[in-house]
Amino acid sequence: MARYQPNKRLSALLAESGWSAAELARAVNTLAGKQGLALRYDRTSVAHWLSGSRPRSPVPDLVAAAFSNRTGRPVTAGETGLEKPTAAPFTRIEPGDADAVLRLMALLRADVDPAHRAGLAATAYHQAAVPQPVWRPASFMVPAARGSGRITEQAEVRTLEEMSVLFAGLADRHGGIHARSALALYLADDVGRVLSRQAPPAVRRQLSSGTAQLVHVLAVMTADAGYASLSQHYFHAALSLAHDAGDRRVYSITLRAMSVQALRLGFPRQGLRLAEAAMDTAGPDAEPATQAFLLNQRALARAHHRQDRAARDDLDAAQAQHALATGPPGPFTMYAPAGLHYQAARTLLVLGRTHEAIDGWEMSLRERTPDQRRTSALTLAVLADTELGIGHLEAACRHWSTFLDLYPHLHSVRARQALVALRRGLRVHHRQPEAAAILERARATLVASSARPLRTRPANP
Repeated sequence: MARYQPNKRLSALLAESGWSAAELARAVNTLAGKQGLALRYDRTSVAHWLSGSRPRSPVPDLVAAAFSNRTGRPVTAGETGLEKPTAAPFTRIEPGDADAVLRLMALLRADVDPAHRAGLAATAYHQAAVPQPVWRPASFMVPAARGSGRITEQAEVRTLEEMSVLFAGLADRHGGIHARSALALYLADDVGRVLSRQAPPAVRRQLSSGTAQLVHVLAVMTADAGYASLSQHYFHAALSLAHDAGDRRVYSITLRAMSVQALRLGFPRQGLRLAEAAMDTAGPDAEPATQAFLLNQRALARAHHRQDRAARDDLDAAQAQHALATGPPGPFTMYAPAGLHYQAARTLLVLGRTHEAIDGWEMSLRERTPDQRRTSALTLAVLADTELGIGHLEAACRHWSTFLDLYPHLHSVRARQALVALRRGLRVHHRQPEAAAILERARATLVASSARPLRTRPANP
């Protein structure tokens, strides 16, 4: 039997980071939890790695991400000495890739096949370089498809726009898991056929832009389904399509969504880089709605870096731009007031202005429509958690109660994580009648939802 060789690369990274084995294990467990993985590594696990054993995917990527956060420089899975010599099934699609559409179609077909999807999901999110492509003149023409047959017309563009609104609405009503596979299949089949046809240059640019929006929506739904790495692949594909179309607006909005994901998963440096790139890409001439949308995210990213004054300036600028915004409603055309208040409240909380944050979330809830169940539920969850943190148990329980009313309608990993956090936060108050009642409702809700499991991921891979 071959003996393991000591992992000198991992040992060197531990020395560089100043971490103990136990501290590395805790950092990996924390990052895994943010991606929906329940890992329970300890110093003994790290000792095994140092002696030469290699954990299964996606742990090497998580270890690399932990060291990247700690050292402030990019660390790859290969540098940890933990990566097994097997190729990833897909590499990221980057702006300018000549075969971007073909590779996207291959990714989509693998996604809609449950057997292949398991392999796609067995990778972890990691900090990739922020794409900074060269932007061509506005007159740039997307290369014509090589297919033959009838010519794609403007009606196909309108269909893509309608489908973006439809699937974004479904995700907000029911959560990202609901209809996610249907969108992937629609893109792989219907949209794939449309993109393969001949089209006038102007129509082809619009088709690329419309497809980018649909892939962006799929990326958001995929993230809400708990597949962070697969979501990252789709975001990069959306960037490539938007770049091909010369559409800075969709490109910058996608960078903004990637910044949201990075912050949520515990990568503040990456979140700030992406938020800044989004603002740079949009430029000063972007529509007010887009400016407000991007500024609000950069404010949050700056707040996470203790750039308090800059964050506050961005909040004020976002409010001013939002007041000037006009345009039709839609996920890529208008920034709803509910979203503006929600995001500003997140920034205010990081800045330590807790009561202002609570006011912002309450304003956001008042702006939500009854069918916006997912965003309402997540707003209620963060509002309840914040109220509980300042000792307002009664208010927290009131918000948790409304959250539990909405939860049975949702198919969302983020909502499930909020429900788990609810039980954890209220457990210390279980002797209080209002808390006990909410805990019992939460327990019953979890039991009922176990009949429709969200997804299965291995513990300690």
